[in-house]
Order: sequence, then C-alpha cells, then structure tokens
Amino acid sequence: MKKIIVLLCLVLAGCATVSHEKVLPQTAKAKPVTVVVDQKEIDNIIAVFTESIKHNPDQAGAYYNRGSAYFYKKDYDKSWQDIHKAEELGIHIDAKFIELVGKLKKASGRDR
Repeated sequence: MKKIIVLLCLVLAGCATVSHEKVLPQTAKAKPVTVVVDQKEIDNIIAVFTESIKHNPDQAGAYYNRGSAYFYKKDYDKSWQDIHKAEELGIHIDAKFIELVGKLKKASGRDR
C-alpha cells in the first residue's frame, strides 16, 4: 500500500504544471511534462483512482487522473468516459485534449 501511495504521489508531482511565477489565470499556460511509467504502474494508478471514486464518486480530479492514465494505457474509450465525467463535475479540460481523445477513441474502433 505504501508503494502505491508513493507511486501516486510521484505521478501527481510529475503531472503538476503549475508555475511558481505569479501569473493571471487567463494567461497561464500548462507546460508539457513527460512521465515514464510501465504498464503495471499505470494499472496501479488506475486502481488507486478507481478506489477513490468508489468512496467519493463526485471527485472530478480522480476521474480526470484516471482518464489520463487510461489515455496513456491507450484505452481511449475509458479515457473518453472519465474525461467527460470530470468535465461534467466541473473541471475545465482543454478542448484540444477532448478532441484528441475522441479521435483516438473513434480510430481505435471502440466508438459506441
């Protein structure tokens, strides 16, 4: 369990894109971050966020993070579902990312 929590913290820290500079919200830009994880780590991350969602199904951040993990796992259908759920719960998601996930979902043949 400690390993999963440490892994989760490392992933979340690696995904942080907030600049330490003071900027106006409308001018803030996310910087790309490269995180290298293997398939087993992605599965562990998905399991952690799935458990979190079971305990609190209104956690928009958990859906977004799990959707991002599914994206890196190339499971675009599940990524699409979680990203849209996160957006429904109030997280603003870049339209280009949503468009990309939608195109990949359709191209993967799993479009329902």
